[in-house]
Amino acid sequence: MANLDIKIREAELADLELILTFIAQKSEFDGSKTFFAATAERLQQALFSQPALVRVVFAEVAGTAVGFAMFYATYSSLLTQPCLWLDDLFVQAPMRGMGVGTALLKHLAEIAESKNCGRIEWTVNAKNAPGVAFYQKQGARILENIRVCRLDENAIAQLASK
Repeated sequence: MANLDIKIREAELADLELILTFIAQKSEFDGSKTFFAATAERLQQALFSQPALVRVVFAEVAGTAVGFAMFYATYSSLLTQPCLWLDDLFVQAPMRGMGVGTALLKHLAEIAESKNCGRIEWTVNAKNAPGVAFYQKQGARILENIRVCRLDENAIAQLASK
């Protein structure tokens, strides 16, 4: 692993296009580019309204963003503690394996610790073996017995109208 000077910083309103670029890159990496529907307007509302629903941090090397994490607060009734949900973590291909992802996760752990969070959770594609290995190396347990349940926009509308 290279000895890089990695700086983590909070996203600012001026970063909307950069955030969209990272989301697009991640959706392509995940093979879900056809589902990409993010817009600057919706991101601005989620990230910069009061209270902000979502936060984004960037990992920068030599002043250039090379990775990002998008996350938000959740709550565990079982723990009776706040938690963090990591919605996206992405590092550009040339920078993978150089400590950027670790720096982003460490930053989230620091935030979680400062807020007395009981856990940080996220999903990883089971076919993303390097991602699974990376997360396990960071101390994450991969929960095989839990499945993601999802209602998309159409399913929400259908259920709400019953």
